[in-house]
Amino acid sequence: MTTNKLIAHILLKKEGKYLLIKRTKIKRGIPNVFPEYWDIPGGRVEVGELPKEAAIREAFEEVGQDVVITGIIHEDSNFDKEKNIIFTRLVYKGEIISEKNIVLDPEEHTNYMFVHKINCNDQIVDYVKKILKNTKS
Repeated sequence: MTTNKLIAHILLKKEGKYLLIKRTKIKRGIPNVFPEYWDIPGGRVEVGELPKEAAIREAFEEVGQDVVITGIIHEDSNFDKEKNIIFTRLVYKGEIISEKNIVLDPEEHTNYMFVHKINCNDQIVDYVKKILKNTKS
C-alpha cells in the first residue's frame, strides 16, 4: 500500500538575503540525503500538525529563529518506488523576526550563509535552485 508523506520547508529572507543551510554528511548515524548540499529549513509534517506550523517549527529547530510566513511559493511531489511512498513538498516564503544568532543542529547542518542569488558552483538541492532562480528580491 502506497503511503503519503508531507514535507514543509521555508525560504527565509532577512535584510534582502535568503538563508541557506549546509546538510551534514551523516545524519543521526546514517548517510544523509544530499550530503554537503545547501538547502533551506524544513522537514516532515507531524501527525495533527498543519504544514505552516511544521515550517515554523522546523525553522526554530534547525536554525533557532522565530519566523513569520508570508506566502507559499512551491509545491512538488515524487514517488519513491523503493519505499512505496509519495513525498509532497510545500515551500513557504517567510521572514526572520528574531534578533537571535543562527544556531544550527550539528546533527543536521554544518554551516549557513545568506545570499542574494546563487553561485553556479555551489552544491544546492535542485528544488531550492529552481526557487531562487525564480524569486525576485
